[in-house]
Amino acid sequence: LSSVKPLHYYEKHHDHITCLICQHFCQLRPNEVGQCANQKNIGAMLVGITKDKPSAISIDHIENRPFLHFLPGSSVLCIGTVGCNLHCPSCQNHQISQHFNNVEPLFLSPIEIVKLAMDQNIKIISFGYNEPIVYYPYAKEIGLIAKDKGIKLVMQTSGYMSEEIAYDMSSWLDAVHVDLKSFNASYYKNILGAELSVIKENLRILAHSSLWLEITTLLIDDINDSDEELSRIAYFIDEELGAHVPWHLSAFEPYNHMLAHSPTSTASLLNAYEIAKKQGLYHVYFGNVPFLNETYCPSCSALLIPIRDFEIFENNIYQAACPHCNRAIEGVWN
Repeated sequence: LSSVKPLHYYEKHHDHITCLICQHFCQLRPNEVGQCANQKNIGAMLVGITKDKPSAISIDHIENRPFLHFLPGSSVLCIGTVGCNLHCPSCQNHQISQHFNNVEPLFLSPIEIVKLAMDQNIKIISFGYNEPIVYYPYAKEIGLIAKDKGIKLVMQTSGYMSEEIAYDMSSWLDAVHVDLKSFNASYYKNILGAELSVIKENLRILAHSSLWLEITTLLIDDINDSDEELSRIAYFIDEELGAHVPWHLSAFEPYNHMLAHSPTSTASLLNAYEIAKKQGLYHVYFGNVPFLNETYCPSCSALLIPIRDFEIFENNIYQAACPHCNRAIEGVWN
């Protein structure tokens, strides 16, 4: 896939086009919009109707994206549009991913996005808030301009892109964070509207590319917190992606259609942590709680990066290694 040949984002047929951006492969008749609410058939061409129209833009900490092994302490310019190709009942950004009819977008071209980052002396642009795969052509256009200016590019995604997009991401992005929401194929298909097998294959592609990869699982009590399911996720990360891949165990807070569901218990978080460490994962973190989010050396257990609420007090990693035992610490540190 290439921004020079946008035709590769879709296929033409005699009475419709097929979008090739995500795994829904929506077949769009004239003037129809895909499930994502971003891609539309206009004149037998796939047109991103949210291009140049971000609905969310902010300056944030890289730790809140959430990357803990990619240029820690950096500020990032974060953007999003509207829409999504999944329909998670727990989505905390549902106002722009699912219920966005009254959202008033901004109007910023790719060049203007990059200029904004440069004006603020920000060296990283992050694509997220809603699912960035659904506005992938817009994101990539921003990314290619930013890359020429020495700006790094990161993305937080659910991972439900086409394989072609998964392979293409390493051509312009620097890091990707994937939300692995469950290891239950039925839950993915019937509740989230996706295929777990697709997520797993895309994770394999990303893990074996030049991209830096981190993973989050939002732990929801009585839904995806069983020992069996967590053990399978930990094993998958260890055996197929790499024990060095950071796994963020994020605490659920009631949002969207799950307001009546209880927040994740501390016991669930601690149990998941023990399962991950028993499997042998090197870097396991908590999200949405102010503890167990510090970076330690996997060999000598030295504290390398103390973190509290996304504020870094110090970074003790020296030349990408532990200063005490000289073990290489996986990540992007400068």
